[in-house]
Amino acid sequence: MKIRNLLLLTALSGFLLNVSCSSSDESPTPQGPVGGPVSGSEDAHCDGQAPVEVVAAACTAPEPEEEGAGGAPGESSDCNQTHDAEYGDTLSNSEGNDDDCKYFVSWASTPIRLNEDVTFTVTTQNLTTQQPLEALEDGDLPLTRVEVYQPCDPTRRGPAQNSKAKFTETSPGVYAGGPLRFDQSGRWVVRFHLYEECLDGEGSPHGHIAFFIDVP
Repeated sequence: MKIRNLLLLTALSGFLLNVSCSSSDESPTPQGPVGGPVSGSEDAHCDGQAPVEVVAAACTAPEPEEEGAGGAPGESSDCNQTHDAEYGDTLSNSEGNDDDCKYFVSWASTPIRLNEDVTFTVTTQNLTTQQPLEALEDGDLPLTRVEVYQPCDPTRRGPAQNSKAKFTETSPGVYAGGPLRFDQSGRWVVRFHLYEECLDGEGSPHGHIAFFIDVP
């Protein structure tokens, strides 16, 4: 009887130890406030004009660059509203037309928390044809690069992993990838570069679009 009780106690101790180890090994559920796109007026910078028709041959054929597409840095006393002069205005919300009115782009992401990896899903469409963006003859994905920085300190790009983010096509015109990481609270800008291997001229597939994001 004593031996049986001793065996039962030993088995029970082992069971409790396994339960304790299993619980401690589990990854904690992410907690804390979640950020996201900055709410604002819907994008209207292409209203009243016809979409720019993209010509694949213009990818490598030099053309005059569009004038007046850049933003206006310093237009607000709040640096969080600052735009990069080399590009069109940074947009609010999570969808809009690219700087040159060639494409419509929307995005979604996993929860945006401070110092946690975030995966983005980007959906693209040609404004003229209403078709998803496709790879050119070189086979490169239309979404070629993601640029991340803080508008109040444009030289600050966050962790090195942000410049190495990789995207894959999950369905026609839809691209998912990352990981990106926001290592400071506050306002950020995420700019998606499209067909970046092409010359940046009128009618070229080259395009870009940026959105404001707030990180708690």
